[in-house]
Amino acid sequence: MSFFIAGTGSALPEKVVSNDDLAQFLDTSDEWIYTRTGIRRRHVLTHERLNDLAIASAQTALADAGVAGAEVDLILCATLRGDTVTPSLACIVGEAIGSTAPAFDVNAACVGVLYCMEIADAFIVAGKAKTVLIVSAEAMSKLVDWTDRATCVLFGDGAGAMVLRAGSGRLAGELSTAPDSHVIRMPNIEGINSPYNQTQPEKLAIYMDGGEVYKFAVNAMGHNIEQVCARAGLTPAQIDWYLPHQANVRIIDASLRKYKIEKSKVLLNIAECGNMSATSVMVLLDEYAKKGTFHKGDKLLFVAFGGGLTSGAVIIEWKKD
Repeated sequence: MSFFIAGTGSALPEKVVSNDDLAQFLDTSDEWIYTRTGIRRRHVLTHERLNDLAIASAQTALADAGVAGAEVDLILCATLRGDTVTPSLACIVGEAIGSTAPAFDVNAACVGVLYCMEIADAFIVAGKAKTVLIVSAEAMSKLVDWTDRATCVLFGDGAGAMVLRAGSGRLAGELSTAPDSHVIRMPNIEGINSPYNQTQPEKLAIYMDGGEVYKFAVNAMGHNIEQVCARAGLTPAQIDWYLPHQANVRIIDASLRKYKIEKSKVLLNIAECGNMSATSVMVLLDEYAKKGTFHKGDKLLFVAFGGGLTSGAVIIEWKKD
């Protein structure tokens, strides 16, 4: 007994920024960005708060599942940084939906949702929860250097949620870490005005070594696909739908080519949303669930990589009609 996905939801900021918009203040172009990443546009926070998106996505997922906030036994939120350090984003969502369940945030970068799914599995198997709400919300536009065309063109903002209920939908999970504090790095604010702080502040923006990220991502995604399929007693060809982290089309293509996976099975929304870190797979799931793409019995494989360096994959069987 583990879980099945009972409901999904997502929320995106109103503001849409195209590659042509970025070319107004960066030395770049739509052609340069799209051919290297597969991204055309992204949603960016303006007047909204990240809390607003997280709460909206959670409420939509609960309504989709037919679950009241008071029925939730555990709230997990995958995020790099919420609007506040404390309370956690998970606690803010809990307050909004009328829940008194345990709630905490998980920072595993772009793999955060998969980590949350495996934590939820452990709680459910241990009999400590029957209904789990997972929310992911990322404000990537507030973490990048908008003068650095190598990074700022990649990211977008958004939130997504799923309701998990005790059942037999999860087939296998695989999480791993190759610890590295340099390839992808985002420093935190230090000291503010402490008279005792003697450390030199770092630039408060995401840094990525693109070449190293590419090599890690392709190898990690391929390895995790292979491992999680083996755990489930399946071959990659038996998966109906692949939901990869939406980081870069070139990375996705390279990591899936090894297994000769049909492109028609690989779901994408990177052109419209960019890289939303942990939120990417969540918004992708909700978009295609709402389209009616998934049918009962379909096997979905989530796979992602991110800072840390983290990676992972989870296979679930779709239970909803």
